[in-house]
Amino acid sequence: LVPVGGHSMQYKRNEYFRYTFGEPTEATFRLIKDSGGDQPAEFSNKGNCQIVDISPNGLRIVTELSIAIELIKRIEISFTIDETPLDMIGELVWCKKSVHGFFEYGVQLVGDHDTEQRIVNELKARRRKEVENKPKVVTRFDKK
Repeated sequence: LVPVGGHSMQYKRNEYFRYTFGEPTEATFRLIKDSGGDQPAEFSNKGNCQIVDISPNGLRIVTELSIAIELIKRIEISFTIDETPLDMIGELVWCKKSVHGFFEYGVQLVGDHDTEQRIVNELKARRRKEVENKPKVVTRFDKK
């Protein structure tokens, strides 16, 4: 990535796969403002977004809302991939305005191995159902 100003910036993805949803998945988010010191963090009101793709370490979301990621980096995202509701904490790492007036954000998830495994398991369950529900194409050859 090369940001405005011409300085190069490296963004490495140490991931073994990224799943792109056929139809983006609905989600909600809240921005997290650190109050500093021993004060609890402050949370914004919920906003709506859609998850375009996901990996065990991060996701890409789209929303109508513009977020000043240079001021607020942390985000809580709530979503369901298959059946289990997930609440994840992440860090906004990039932003891009789309041609349709929406904003895309890259979110690096802050989690442990268990969190990553929950995402993987939910993706496997969802994919299994997609494959099972896919209409089967049957071709018959009648011999005369």
